[in-house]
Amino acid sequence: MKKSVLLRRIVIPTIASLIAVTSPLPFVEAAPKGKADQKVSESTVREPETGFRVLPYLQSPSSTSMTINWVSEIVEPGRVIVTGPGMEAKKVTSAPQYMDLMEYTQKELEQELTYDSGNGVVETLPQGSWLESNSNYKHSVTIDGLEPDTKYNVVVKQGKKTHTSKFETFPDSEDWDELSLIAFSDTETEPFGELEHREWELHPINPYAPGSEERPGEGSAFDQKYGNQERNDMFLVRYPLDQQTALNENLAHIEAADPDALLIAGDLSQGSGYQPAWDEFWRHFAGDFTDFATHTPLLPAIGNWETYASINGGYGSAEDRSPAVISRNKYHEYFDTPGDEDNPQYEDSYYRTDIGPITLLTLDSTNGIPDESTATGTLTGELYSENDATLNESVWAEQGVDGDPYITTDTQGQFTTEAYNHAFTKLFDGLSLEDSDLPNFNPGTEQYKWAEEQLQDARKQGQIVLVQFHHAAYSSGVHGAPPNHEYADNQSGVAMRVYSPMFEEYGVAAVISGHDEMFERSWVDLDGDGNGFHSYDVGVAADGLRGEKMIRDEDGNLVPQEFNTHTQWSATKDEPEYWETNENGVKHLIDGGLHYGHLQMDFENKPDGIELTMAPVYIFPILDDNYDLVRTERRVYDDVQTIQFDDEGNIIQD
Repeated sequence: MKKSVLLRRIVIPTIASLIAVTSPLPFVEAAPKGKADQKVSESTVREPETGFRVLPYLQSPSSTSMTINWVSEIVEPGRVIVTGPGMEAKKVTSAPQYMDLMEYTQKELEQELTYDSGNGVVETLPQGSWLESNSNYKHSVTIDGLEPDTKYNVVVKQGKKTHTSKFETFPDSEDWDELSLIAFSDTETEPFGELEHREWELHPINPYAPGSEERPGEGSAFDQKYGNQERNDMFLVRYPLDQQTALNENLAHIEAADPDALLIAGDLSQGSGYQPAWDEFWRHFAGDFTDFATHTPLLPAIGNWETYASINGGYGSAEDRSPAVISRNKYHEYFDTPGDEDNPQYEDSYYRTDIGPITLLTLDSTNGIPDESTATGTLTGELYSENDATLNESVWAEQGVDGDPYITTDTQGQFTTEAYNHAFTKLFDGLSLEDSDLPNFNPGTEQYKWAEEQLQDARKQGQIVLVQFHHAAYSSGVHGAPPNHEYADNQSGVAMRVYSPMFEEYGVAAVISGHDEMFERSWVDLDGDGNGFHSYDVGVAADGLRGEKMIRDEDGNLVPQEFNTHTQWSATKDEPEYWETNENGVKHLIDGGLHYGHLQMDFENKPDGIELTMAPVYIFPILDDNYDLVRTERRVYDDVQTIQFDDEGNIIQD
């Protein structure tokens, strides 16, 4: 749905709002990486400049319309000119709206970033070098009356700057040949990502392919280059790509694939309430690094990091959850999606997108009721220690705890619904508890009812259905077990299994999630009739590289927890590494292992129906003998899945 032109206004002014908008501080040039003893400059922000802070990016795509957003630093209208078939130089002028939530806080202005890789080398970024100006104005223009499956040229003029690009509308459901969607999750951008090389987990049981040498060890040239981190009682060298480079390389391969849209299943930034993280996000998608989002629509979901304010208070305190409220609403201000028209208070936190014969439902998995928390011992179901075969999620929606004593109902224990809604009314003047933007996902809630209505409608129209939300309901990772389990997690996605019977009933083809920062596929068929859906964790965009959750057995040894009995494949478990020393005496990874990547979903319209191919793509780093990055290669893991559909969008079972 189209949001109100006026952005929400915060009641309590931030400290930074008194600093830079009316009296900008001096500009400081960005500086390269340096050592910890490098002299740092005073924290400053530059003056607002003409042109674009965030380049034009596509939102709310359809077959007949497109929304174009961008952000400027000066309060001046922009101008959009769209040309193409059926449109003779349509010109639209934008109305800039000030984004007060995006002002830097004092903590952000004073922040210092230092990185210790574990090998004795410490790096830092010159203080404040990642900051922009302290002024943000949102522009949003919707272009209607477009033709399906048609390319259009776009010129956006903002101040003294002009940006040109192209976009293509989605086809209608009857007239199309091929479509491609790509999905990943957990980009978790932040300026610290320029420095940090993340943990690189190795499976303790199946680490190496036959004939492989072991990874470089402590004190090796690889360790000296990239550092190390101990995990699961193992010394592990860090991944050879920093997070910033990883996302740039991932996006480069995605752009080469030319998808019709990019799904981002949550955790877009490393704390939505932390403005430098959003600055870094837009540098990647519509800024210094790429203009990917100017020609390819982004279809995001809200994750737990979209309720987190990082150094600005995290999830808040029991007395004040305003950091969580600010975080969610910063996300809302950037993204415009076609949400629930009957419940506009939720700010399109969940929404539907029709892409030709495909319907994508994006759900908000960030809060459930009754509230649960491992910290307070607030649990809906009884404690248990077995794997998920104990659960009977088929009856959760109708019978609740009476049908399954081990039910779970929430995906986060950081704050309660009541505390969030109370903070919302304190933060936004004139709004009530009923105006809160926080939807719940459980049976009987507006979101749950909306999801079923959309599934009914989509299947009635013969659409192929995909679903995305952040918290993976089926996972072997650290968030895999629910809060009422012996090895509990306070942010588990298991509560989202309440939707699984609905997904089976309406023939959902695949569910896309993230959260555990791993690459895993599960198969869900609760009634055992052979009809089910694939559930993916695609949290390998650019942040952590994790594997299965480990627990200690009776002898004190670490072993996989194996809570998720639905798992079919994961990169750490099923793709062992193969290392080999070359003729120069340098050990290299030849193939295998866990890497950054994405899920590519290609749809082909064939005479006898539609074929969907789902390929788990990984971005493999090619290093020289000094372990410097030469290039990355697009490779595909050995778990490509193919689904056949009839003309009515029904899955044809083998």
